[in-house]
Amino acid sequence: MSSLTTLIILITLIHVAAFVVMVVIRVRRNEADGPMARWYYDGLDPNQQRDPHTGRYWSTDMAHYQPLCAAH
Repeated sequence: MSSLTTLIILITLIHVAAFVVMVVIRVRRNEADGPMARWYYDGLDPNQQRDPHTGRYWSTDMAHYQPLCAAH
């Protein structure tokens, strides 16, 4: 094998290993989040906005959102 072929194989293996590590990190992080599926707006923002299409109110301030589990 030439040194160029060896280098290409080595770089490919490094990329595959990095991809596997990234997938493992992503899966573990999602497992740690638990069953939270959505965010619930508490409706307490004095500067809330109204969506003209749905009529729902929302806020640009994330402090007015609480995590809501998938069961609710």
